[in-house]
Amino acid sequence: MGGCMLARRLVWLVAGLLVSGSALGEFKPDPTALVKDLESIDRSDERFTLVLWLPTEFWRASLEGKVAPKEAEKFLKELDPYVVVAVADGATGIAGSVTFSEPDLVKSAVTIEDRSGNLLSPLPDSQVSAGLRNLMQMMRPMFGNMLGALGTHLAFVAFPGREKGGRRTVEATREGTFVVHVGPSSVRYRLPLGSLLPPAVDEKTGESFPGNYQFNPFTGNKLKPVPAGTAPPPAEAPAAPVDPKSPTG
Repeated sequence: MGGCMLARRLVWLVAGLLVSGSALGEFKPDPTALVKDLESIDRSDERFTLVLWLPTEFWRASLEGKVAPKEAEKFLKELDPYVVVAVADGATGIAGSVTFSEPDLVKSAVTIEDRSGNLLSPLPDSQVSAGLRNLMQMMRPMFGNMLGALGTHLAFVAFPGREKGGRRTVEATREGTFVVHVGPSSVRYRLPLGSLLPPAVDEKTGESFPGNYQFNPFTGNKLKPVPAGTAPPPAEAPAAPVDPKSPTG
């Protein structure tokens, strides 16, 4: 399966979850942008590796409006102690075919780096709550129906979500980095994720950029975050050229 087709199918899946307003204020993440931020595909002549990070913010947005607020908070509280990633890995063959590794084998090859650069190994099942284990078991057939063999071979891997001092291992909306290692391959997420923030606008040109941009990469102008629920301001009209033959020229 090509990377573009996979991305489109993941967009459809996430779009089906994000059908209502987000709990991140009034801002609703764009499904296409969210998938682009959370998903990474590394494909070569030898290997195919997919990493899909599933942070708490993903679940918060997908649950909004679908379950009672108390039930949603209960669910999120159970996920809070963990960092969860979905990973598929396999060998590429003729005509782009992929022979996927079994999920248990993939799981043993995955590690993550916390904000301090410390390597963390997957938690054994005995240290993962029954609720999260059930969720991960339910998600594999769901992804399998959507993505075929790739979905059925996804390994859902849980890591410690909080350090000993209580700080989160990784926070999707705070500045920093998050790295997922799959054998010799690595995926680095630059935080915060722009798709989880309201867009930033260049008030001089009217151009809009992801919320984690601070400057217009083309003009260098400082960007201003757009408050949730408001439309970006109109572009500033360029000055009209002066006609030297005009009486006012």
